[in-house]
Amino acid sequence: MRLILSTVLVAAGLAAALPTQAQRRTKGYTVLQPQAQVEISLTGDDYVFGAFNLQHSSIPLESNPLFTGLGIRLGYEHFFSSAWSWGAILDGQRQQYSLFDNAYEHFLAPEVFGRHWNTFGSVNFRQRLGVGYLLPLDQADADRFYATLRLDVDRIVPLGNGSLALRPRVAFEPIAYLRFQRDEYEAKEPFLDFSELRGEVGVRLSPRFDFTPWFAWQNSYSIGLPQYDANGNVKIAGGPRRYVQPTVGLDIRVTVGRPATAERRQLPTQY
Repeated sequence: MRLILSTVLVAAGLAAALPTQAQRRTKGYTVLQPQAQVEISLTGDDYVFGAFNLQHSSIPLESNPLFTGLGIRLGYEHFFSSAWSWGAILDGQRQQYSLFDNAYEHFLAPEVFGRHWNTFGSVNFRQRLGVGYLLPLDQADADRFYATLRLDVDRIVPLGNGSLALRPRVAFEPIAYLRFQRDEYEAKEPFLDFSELRGEVGVRLSPRFDFTPWFAWQNSYSIGLPQYDANGNVKIAGGPRRYVQPTVGLDIRVTVGRPATAERRQLPTQY
């Protein structure tokens, strides 16, 4: 319990302290994101999975569609040992970026990652380092490499003598575009581009079926230019900005093949 509390405090501190300068904070409308998943277990703890999600924005507009986005994810992970693994994920998204003319953008994001899995008694502590490539399908010369580091801690709490169990978990993940050489004419960018602080409680009803309600603060960072009035006076100062997107999700997972048992460990639905 002390380890979980310490990790929560560290994650919250990192989320608040990474951008060190004073910043303007803008909070967006809440997004609802249900997701259905199918995991196929392989040898040992290895697996492949597929997932489909929908996004609904709570913006109160008459023209707002029921779903403002959808996503498809495919992934594979291989464990070299009980502590080390590597994998790959392909993420495809369709998202609405204009609320007034129903305009959408599409992109693919292949990613490779390595994971380290520590166990302290009944508590799991994992570190996941990934490198991906963001490929917008509607824009030319907008593709970028990015790096991500996720820290998460959880604990499986059995309820009774059956397979029913809870899995409280907290995760923090900063994401940054890889910048190799910025030309002088290019706009200055923040060191950190995105981050997510996520809390959840997974519910395992049987070895083949589980679901996870979760809540996340998803942050986007940018550096804004100052805005002036007609007289040249500064109306809004420039500098670091943070856009906060509250997101509420529900992941539903079906496991095919060997179910999660004492001999086979299963990752949370965030993978």
